[in-house]
Amino acid sequence: MSKKREIKNHVELLQKGNRGLYALSLLVGLITGIIVSIYRYGLNIASILREHYIGKELLNDPSRLLFIWGIFIAIGFFVDYLSRKFPTTGGSGIPQVKALILRKLDYIFWLKELLVKFFGGLLGIGAGLSLGREGPSVQLGSYIGYGFTKIFKRNYTDEKYLVTAGSSAGLAGAFGAPLAGVIFSMEELHRFFSSKLIICTFLASICSNFVARRIFGMDPSFSLSIKYPTDINPYFQFLFFTIFGIVVAFFGKLFTVSLIKTQDIFKEVKLPRFIKVSFVMTLSFIICFVMPDITGGGHELVEELPHINQTIIFLLFIFIVKLFFTTLSYATGFQGGIFLPMLVLGAVLGKIYALVLITFFNLNSDFVVHYMILGMAGFFVAVVRAPITGVILILEMTGSFDHLLAIATVSIVAYYITDLLKLEPIYEILYERMPKKKIEDDLEEERHEHHNKTLICIPVSAESEFDEKLVKEISWPKNTLVVAIRRGDTEYIPKGSSKILAGDVLVLLLPEKQADKLNETLFKMGTAH
Repeated sequence: MSKKREIKNHVELLQKGNRGLYALSLLVGLITGIIVSIYRYGLNIASILREHYIGKELLNDPSRLLFIWGIFIAIGFFVDYLSRKFPTTGGSGIPQVKALILRKLDYIFWLKELLVKFFGGLLGIGAGLSLGREGPSVQLGSYIGYGFTKIFKRNYTDEKYLVTAGSSAGLAGAFGAPLAGVIFSMEELHRFFSSKLIICTFLASICSNFVARRIFGMDPSFSLSIKYPTDINPYFQFLFFTIFGIVVAFFGKLFTVSLIKTQDIFKEVKLPRFIKVSFVMTLSFIICFVMPDITGGGHELVEELPHINQTIIFLLFIFIVKLFFTTLSYATGFQGGIFLPMLVLGAVLGKIYALVLITFFNLNSDFVVHYMILGMAGFFVAVVRAPITGVILILEMTGSFDHLLAIATVSIVAYYITDLLKLEPIYEILYERMPKKKIEDDLEEERHEHHNKTLICIPVSAESEFDEKLVKEISWPKNTLVVAIRRGDTEYIPKGSSKILAGDVLVLLLPEKQADKLNETLFKMGTAH
């Protein structure tokens, strides 16, 4: 009887979680928008300072040259210290958010970590490292969501919603793309859609985007003169799209393999850490002199590409250098993402492809920007394996929906080819490689199995281990109890003969000490094909 009462209390607690949740999502979006906008504005100032203080005139002033070089090295040492002291702040931040949602990671000192992520990214990217602002922005939003959970004493279920809402708001504020922020959370972080999750993420993203647009204006993120080229046979257009999608897929695999290999090599090189950091910062200092456009995220490079006359060979050189510098910058573990550098590489690849078509088929210059846009979307999809996010993100960032069919075609082809190549999503790979929270052994779990319980929600996708199965047919992990099945707006207590369908959300009761270990296992059972 007491067990039934306990289950009933847990279900009631889950249902009461909606009270104030949407209001908190709005607040999380608002605060995230402010913080991410300040972060973005700070990176803009850092870019201006690099351009102002680092130029060829420094070669005539050796003392000043050495002084600025010393500043770069000092920044590297300081950011490296922060990254090692607070390891959860290192890198992109998106794998950490996934780990937090799956209870494989905790933000133990969330406010300190937020500050470290903010200033570490500002200094590292500001010093020219080829890293993007989007990953840190997503994680900054997750810190806000997590902090609100603790401040307002919300349960674990609400924590997932607020962390996801903050992450969506972070991406929306970083790129002025609220819809992409929502879709990214569904497609990459959760891999399922629910009305409650959509509302929370939408509210937060819209608030964050509203704040960002008050500061950066209403223009789309990329200022490009876009015109859809129509002076070509549509069948030839479709053929060119298909070929380009295949090309982008192979280059996407090159990026993924290079990123992972560079990380491994950087760790395996038998040199003191300070020497490796000094090398990377010195390289950044040199590149700021000779090729300043490829430093930082590379946003300016995308906007300059259509207006500069470069040869195909030179563009290939830019692609290789940007690729190498991005993978090396990320290997340091400093606070910065790969999102924006990926888009830049895709844009460069798009221009190369356009120039090839122009040379051999005598096409007009409208194809340059056209294929730059397609390249950004296709390259993103090939690496991240999130096609809907890729399409929506580029449409919002460019402000042109004329390219919808073309972007969708290239993205689908790139996704299909990378699937044939058995290329895993980059954030899944990074998630698997990151250190997780240590789980207590089975004896310790057994000792605590009768202590506090917790609820988790597991989505059910088509063709997963749960789909079309009866509750009694599933080999549930030990101490797992199915207390409710949500189907649409209906929630009911299941029996052994209840059938689980794709689109359901299972509410499971677990011993709190085992939840961290079982959450990921159950999530994979519900979503993996």
